[in-house]
Amino acid sequence: MVMGSTRMAAALSLALACASGLPAADFELTPAESQRVNGGEVVIRATLDPSQRRGTVRAAMLVAASPEVVFQSMSHCADAFKYVPHLRTCRVRSQSPDGGERLVEHEVDFGWYAPRLRYVFRADMVPGRSIAFRQVSGDFKINEGLWEFEPAGAGTLLRYRVQLDPPGYVPNWLARSTFKRELPKMLADLRRHCEAEQVLRAQANISSY
Repeated sequence: MVMGSTRMAAALSLALACASGLPAADFELTPAESQRVNGGEVVIRATLDPSQRRGTVRAAMLVAASPEVVFQSMSHCADAFKYVPHLRTCRVRSQSPDGGERLVEHEVDFGWYAPRLRYVFRADMVPGRSIAFRQVSGDFKINEGLWEFEPAGAGTLLRYRVQLDPPGYVPNWLARSTFKRELPKMLADLRRHCEAEQVLRAQANISSY
């Protein structure tokens, strides 16, 4: 059955209070950040160079969906188009027999702002727990990071770290926009997609009785 919004919020609040001191994606939430996350915000920390075109970003948010649903929503190319900004191509080039290691190709199109970016990354996946990724070929100088999924009541505390260094032909203003606007939008769209998937699965379970 679908948990009511008040009960869901209470469960997530309790779980976050218990989990906020645990390290994940190599950073810990401060009490103030935990409070913001519990209030529905996406907390983002950025450590960038003076031009703000390269650096490391860490983020955390609560998602009203189970870790399994969040993980599965992030494990299929068809879903990636729903939350990755400007994504035009997503293709699994190869994968291990158990699906835990994949080589995935992405192509991102910013329109007339810059040439298309193409890259292949390796994804190391632990179902329901984490996805680590690292570019193995392509246009970025550095593109690597980690997603971690932590149970939080009936939902998930999602933590994220990414280190990016775009190619030199990407304008500074566009690189800055990736950190300031595109990343928050991606996280918000990802949460919306995962929560919609959770509702669909709950409704399917109800209709099967």
